[in-house]
Amino acid sequence: MARLNGLVALMLSLPSWMLAQSDSLLVDSVASHPTLRVRSFAQVSQIDSIWSDSLWVWNGACDGPFRSFRFEFPDSTFCAIEIPCSQKVTEPSGLNARLTTASGISESQAWTAELLIGTCDIEALPRKPLSTSCFPPAVRADFEELLSAMERAVFETEKCSTLIKASENLCLTRDQMRKALSHIPSEDRRLETLERITPSGTEWTEVELKEMFQLNFILERALKRFTKR
Repeated sequence: MARLNGLVALMLSLPSWMLAQSDSLLVDSVASHPTLRVRSFAQVSQIDSIWSDSLWVWNGACDGPFRSFRFEFPDSTFCAIEIPCSQKVTEPSGLNARLTTASGISESQAWTAELLIGTCDIEALPRKPLSTSCFPPAVRADFEELLSAMERAVFETEKCSTLIKASENLCLTRDQMRKALSHIPSEDRRLETLERITPSGTEWTEVELKEMFQLNFILERALKRFTKR
């Protein structure tokens, strides 16, 4: 506050022609921040907002021990962070609160988190093209319906086509893709399907690919396709 008062006093002491220039310099000296789209998805709450300030502050609910945030830049790139959530016990309210809390039966636990991060921290993170991912991820109910449809499919080719068709409408996370692919017995067809459902430019880690493919010649094909070797 003292610094601000000093700045005001200095500007009032300047001649009018210098004041105009100083005013322009003051505006130019204010750091400009890119307008980012901040997105986060959870079953309990979704976030989709615009951020153009130096600081992003948020607190709210999580589905579990972690929550991911996605910051989309004007140049069609994005970066993502994952923050830990804490679990709190919420006591029931109402006339029977004392009875239920005494036994502990009606107490429930909720996950919550707080995030405070600056623009400089976000800009220092590695970015990826928006074209390599989709958002928001498929909700649990839709994904479970996809798995059920794959299980009902009699032929393996039908399982593959079911997953490929679903990926055109659903944004599947990496974990969801791996779980769905595990329903395809043939590793050869599994790799072909992975190539069809993976967004352009997406890389998989060697650890992820080793979990999906045990046959060496299939794994080598996958590593050449999805990793920088």
